[in-house]
Amino acid sequence: MSEEESNKLLWHRIKLLALIGVFLAPFIGGWLALYVFELRPESGNYGSLVQPVRKVDWPQFEASDGRRFDGGFGRKWTFLLFSGEACNDLCRNNLFYMRQIRTLLGRDTLRLQNVLISATPLDDKTRVYLGEFPNLIVIENYRDENLYRQFQLPGNEEVGATPRMYLVDPDQNLMMHYPAEHDQDRVLEDIRKLLKLSQIG
Repeated sequence: MSEEESNKLLWHRIKLLALIGVFLAPFIGGWLALYVFELRPESGNYGSLVQPVRKVDWPQFEASDGRRFDGGFGRKWTFLLFSGEACNDLCRNNLFYMRQIRTLLGRDTLRLQNVLISATPLDDKTRVYLGEFPNLIVIENYRDENLYRQFQLPGNEEVGATPRMYLVDPDQNLMMHYPAEHDQDRVLEDIRKLLKLSQIG
């Protein structure tokens, strides 16, 4: 083989290797990012998904206004807040945010309802405050350990210790939760996305 032919063959091999390198680069880069540098993509949701979702076994409730609920709160999306021993300032702030989020849903407002479950009777200050929430379902002086256990999630504080918000879908599945201190705008973005993608409730 002449020197010229040898150079051509070498050049073709270099081009072939370069082509293979271009083809494999995204796969190698992705593998390095995921397993070597641990650069994992963030979830598309702000809230934490409950995986797998949990079917809630609801007890019977009687709300402060006398309404009775059996098997849940109906075929709506439900934002649930447990106030624990008392509804403190953070608890009241989250009730305000829950109301604002529901209002800002516009035409989807009626697809979402807000529920407060208090482990103790409400004090007078909280009762006055809740007068501004006519659409809020209030269950007070209620501590069913079986119910609280269903909302206990790994790595989180005891249910009611902080006013964490839980989202239950119209099929009565606990599917998402938010910390007591959160970004209201991002929660709203989550809810809008869910209602847009969902055909239930």
